[in-house]
Amino acid sequence: MNVRKLKAKSKSKYKFTIALAIILALVNIMVIAVPVEAADPSRILMIDIMAKGNDFDVPGAITSIKGRLEYSKVTGECLGQVEFELKLYDESGEKIYSMKGKLKDAFVMIMPAYYCDVRDVTWTNLWLVMGEGQFKTTDADIELYYRGNLITLPNTGGQYITMDLVMLASQYGEYIGGVWEEGGWAAAGIMGAFGAGTYLTKYMVKMVP
Repeated sequence: MNVRKLKAKSKSKYKFTIALAIILALVNIMVIAVPVEAADPSRILMIDIMAKGNDFDVPGAITSIKGRLEYSKVTGECLGQVEFELKLYDESGEKIYSMKGKLKDAFVMIMPAYYCDVRDVTWTNLWLVMGEGQFKTTDADIELYYRGNLITLPNTGGQYITMDLVMLASQYGEYIGGVWEEGGWAAAGIMGAFGAGTYLTKYMVKMVP
């Protein structure tokens, strides 16, 4: 895959309609959360999110995601930080591919309800973190089936490049009509192109005293 095709085109502010289109293209992941009590958004100071485990859409891969949403005590603005990594192993257990991404001071919002045709549910109450970050993969051209389609995994030649990246997190796996039986989930990756997701192992809310 040509790395130049992966580079971000947009360097301006993200609008809501763009965010929604990206989520509809990217999110189709199921995962488990450690639940906490519902918090008053006006009193939230920080949310820490962690996930690690088998990737749901990339067989043989292990995914880890760390996210932090932090509110300014002065302005009330919420900014996000994200780090994620996917490691792909062959049948012998040898690592053959990895990708890493990181975001700082990224845009944060709560997504409205939307229909996911892969999971056949309409998810609600999702945190979205998106922005321009750094992305790196192993220098290897690997094809695999991803959500029913044969794709070539991103290849940055082993170097970090600037990319538009995204993270999504659902505390409980809520959807219209119920709650996903496995619980909440988290996903991160390239906007509208390729993502990784796994079980939430931590969702901790720090409140304003």
